[in-house]
Amino acid sequence: MFVSHRRIRVDWGHCDPAGIVFYPNYFRWFDECTSALFENAGLPLPELYRAHGLKGFPLLEAKANFSGSSSFGDDLDCEASVGEWGGKTLKVLHRFLRDGKLLVEGVELRVCAIPHPDDPQRIKAAPIPAVVKERLGGGGAGA
Repeated sequence: MFVSHRRIRVDWGHCDPAGIVFYPNYFRWFDECTSALFENAGLPLPELYRAHGLKGFPLLEAKANFSGSSSFGDDLDCEASVGEWGGKTLKVLHRFLRDGKLLVEGVELRVCAIPHPDDPQRIKAAPIPAVVKERLGGGGAGA
């Protein structure tokens, strides 16, 4: 399994009046870490979309478990990997740590999307390209 690593410095503007990270920022960071996961695996999303006629990997579900908080000035070590594959979906797992202590775990369920054949303004679920599974550790068909 390929694991992408990224470091995020918590800025003052990420925090709420209590001085801790305002929780929606984690969901924004999940999205950024998912993009970094693809890029770090050699699959920059704009190029992947053009090469395979994709519209993207839109979100179907997102959730997080918080076991600690972070504050202004903290450095968060972020990990992203694919934990589960479907034919047209993938679950991206996120872990945010500070000094080795797990603070937040998140999951994004994403679907591979192409333009809908009847209306290019809409999207339709499509099989995930084999190169994505190969680079992100999904193995072969049915993985």
